[in-house]
Amino acid sequence: MTKYLISLALGCFFIAPTSIAASSPDALPLNQYGAIDANAKVPLSVQIDPAPPGFPTPSVVSESTQWPDLVPTEPMLNAKGYVLMSANTGQILASYEPHKRLVPASLTKLMTLYIIEKELKAGSIKLSDVITVPKVAWATGGTRMYLKPGDQLTIAQLIEGMLTVSGNDAAVALAVHLAGTQEAFVNMMNHEAKQLNMTNTHFNDVTGLPVPHHYSSAYDLALLARTIVQTFPENQAWFQKKSITYAGITQTNFNKLIFRYKYATGMKTGSTSEGGYSLISSAQRPDQTTELIGVVLNTPSRNISVSASQALLNYGFRFFDTQKLYSHDTTVGHPRVYMADQPNVAVGTTKPITITFPKVDPSYLKAEIVIDKQLTAPLAKNQQVGTLHVKLQDKTLLETPIVTLEARQSGSVWQKIKDRFSLMTS
Repeated sequence: MTKYLISLALGCFFIAPTSIAASSPDALPLNQYGAIDANAKVPLSVQIDPAPPGFPTPSVVSESTQWPDLVPTEPMLNAKGYVLMSANTGQILASYEPHKRLVPASLTKLMTLYIIEKELKAGSIKLSDVITVPKVAWATGGTRMYLKPGDQLTIAQLIEGMLTVSGNDAAVALAVHLAGTQEAFVNMMNHEAKQLNMTNTHFNDVTGLPVPHHYSSAYDLALLARTIVQTFPENQAWFQKKSITYAGITQTNFNKLIFRYKYATGMKTGSTSEGGYSLISSAQRPDQTTELIGVVLNTPSRNISVSASQALLNYGFRFFDTQKLYSHDTTVGHPRVYMADQPNVAVGTTKPITITFPKVDPSYLKAEIVIDKQLTAPLAKNQQVGTLHVKLQDKTLLETPIVTLEARQSGSVWQKIKDRFSLMTS
């Protein structure tokens, strides 16, 4: 961090730089306008907090390692961490160091966007709302859309600038408008990260510029990206804008994947001198149901981040398929019910069931119902009574609760006597 001490001597002043070591290691590197200093040299060891011993993380078993006889080994990528996720189901198809804490750089802006999208959906702000650019946004360095203090832009324009050219000034302007200060908005970001179970993520600014205690992981960022894709599909076009022009300056989208890969639908790039180049990608082919999310972190160059992302997406489309097995409230069986007014009850799933699996004949998929115990009346509607197991090659792909789709009342006295005897002798 570089600060400037202004001293008065013989009627004039001079500016003396001080280093980050002179202040608390937890302090944000700020310039004279209170904006994050884009030129501060914050070591990676200060940016990334190591996970404590025994820190719990979600288990990640990639589908590629589950089915070595059905799919080839996942591609080797020159990245410190990566994840390929099915956006349809959240299944991890391929991964390397998915929970490793790394610098997200401007991938951070996807969380900034997510909060904005939630506010738009809630109706607390509108895309047509006009924002006056604060000085702190103009004073934020790094990538920018070249805003000036006092400029007036709509939220829609600022979103375009934040996503297309990774405008740090646009991100700050949006954050200050929504929360009053960047610090208040960062608190919102960390709250949302916790809600999404991003266990290896902590944010400390809204742009991704290097600051202390600012890190994420490939798995966590895939969770965030999938949530955006699934929750706000109507906004996917925002990621595909090829260029923007503001203040007489035309800039092209930093995400070169959307120029090179015809199935790409987004999403965001990020880079720092310390952390290298990262890319979160989304893609869908018109001839397939599968929608993919790719996260490639900390590669040596922008071209490598693009080629690595394309390799991941190609792998997913070539070797995996997605199929909807059951809709909500679809009957999957009619198990026996004892001492009831009717001898059987329809059971089904509590939600639609979709799975992503290696490309094989779908007839190889088997569904198996396991009832918890012998069912006796009365039974309420939507009462959980067992589990549905979807299997491929005798390996379980999915387990989900099954519930009664209708109620069953107690039967007659004679029915109860017969069924009680049946239960005793079975």
